[in-house]
Amino acid sequence: MCTGFEDCGAFFVEASGDVSHVGKFLWSPADKPWKAMEEIRSGDCVLHYVTEKAGVKGFVGVSKAAEPAKQVDKAESERLFQSLGVEPSYYSQWLSKYDKFYFVPLKGFRRFDKPLGLEEVVAMGISVFEVVPQNYIRKTPYGKRILEAACRQSGPRSCGGVDAAPSVELEKFVALLMLAGKNVLFVGAPGVGKTLLARRAACFFTECPPVVEAGREDLAYEDLAIRYAVGPDGRVERRLGSLARAVAESWASLRRGGGPCHFIIDEINRANIDVVMGRFFTVLDMEHRSVEIPELEEAGVDPPRVPLSFRVFATMNVVDRGQLFRMSFALLRRFAYVYVLPPHKKIEPEKSPRETAKELGLYRPYAEAAYKALTLKSYLENDVATLIRLPIPQPEKIAEEADRLGILHLVDHLLESADKIGLEVGPSMIVDVLKAVAVYASAPPSLKPREEVFVDYVVSSLVLPYFAAAIPRIRQKALYTSKAFEEARELNEVASKIREWLGERSASYHVARGLLYELPAKV
Repeated sequence: MCTGFEDCGAFFVEASGDVSHVGKFLWSPADKPWKAMEEIRSGDCVLHYVTEKAGVKGFVGVSKAAEPAKQVDKAESERLFQSLGVEPSYYSQWLSKYDKFYFVPLKGFRRFDKPLGLEEVVAMGISVFEVVPQNYIRKTPYGKRILEAACRQSGPRSCGGVDAAPSVELEKFVALLMLAGKNVLFVGAPGVGKTLLARRAACFFTECPPVVEAGREDLAYEDLAIRYAVGPDGRVERRLGSLARAVAESWASLRRGGGPCHFIIDEINRANIDVVMGRFFTVLDMEHRSVEIPELEEAGVDPPRVPLSFRVFATMNVVDRGQLFRMSFALLRRFAYVYVLPPHKKIEPEKSPRETAKELGLYRPYAEAAYKALTLKSYLENDVATLIRLPIPQPEKIAEEADRLGILHLVDHLLESADKIGLEVGPSMIVDVLKAVAVYASAPPSLKPREEVFVDYVVSSLVLPYFAAAIPRIRQKALYTSKAFEEARELNEVASKIREWLGERSASYHVARGLLYELPAKV
């Protein structure tokens, strides 16, 4: 935080094309479009945003209100400006149009070393539409976060020592998954950087460091929720578990105008995680975040539920997973499955065929469910389901965009393959795909990977993992019946289709081929 601005009251943003008065005073007509001026009190802080008209674009500094806003007439306005040495060209046209004005003297102006641009603000998870005023001045709940970023001048953000803004295309896709309401499971061989990626992702849209838990055999629900222990004085103490602490810290941060404090569980399958998650299991889905957790209520967390903007990240080592606890499919589907390849393997998908869905209208109910989930409301204004405010398209536009990208054509074929192997795919897969498409359509350009990369990662992370549910049954059938050969052939056909659509160097083909390796050798 900039020295001298630790005790700001409320925060306001001034937008101006004239830099001559920045940090000296605020002045506007006393009319409805400038009504926010009335709220300014002594000690409130003003972030100064200048437009391209001034030759510089971005947040250039911060100052404090020396006095509360007051109303002045034309004559007093002119006297004030003459005493401040303001050129008549600045105010004369306004004096000819209005009789009453608001005036706020400012003090302690601090100019930032370099302007903080809007792209950096968006990278912090803040919508431009909620910050930059259309009529000169507006109050903002994000002032502290903007001020901290501008004063640090070391990039857009630092979160617990992690410099985290999405850069490479995989990170951009992970950011889109977060905006779409998904928790993320990073899967890969040892040493590929799963944990580092989880820590970076947990800082993409917040400055609050994540709470990290290590998976282990003796991990229990009490370690995540609430447990009792004997304190140094011999009395029994109630202590928040790691996940509950992340929730409590998230609510505290959100009330301060910050972002959520996400949760990371490293090596998730080293714990019996289906049992360990307990009552948190259901609320991993964003649609169930209104459910209250008794242990949170008992611990005094207010409110005793998980914020809409809260995400859980996990890592899983694929090499020794056969020797560890298995995760149920019900739990796995609550995560997006992101396969992390070693650096020497590059993902270079080919452009998928832009064929349309067989019947676009069938996807309309799923698009409506996606829209509803992404526009859920919280009791806190900045607890946003999509982390940052996005202009989510209407359901019909979501379906049309998915069709334009060729995704629904791929989903059509993959659903047919699922039917052939007796795999029931619920609506959640299609809804998750359409949520990803909705945020891709509405996210700022800085968060968008190339279209072919986006399509590839959607298929590999949100569609193909459902086919893993068929592997145990095919293995079992291989012991008793030849039917397993037919189902295994269909899985081979899925891999062949993926290679045809997206290419051998796609993430989707890598995941599809990995499914085949799970089959018994004789099938």
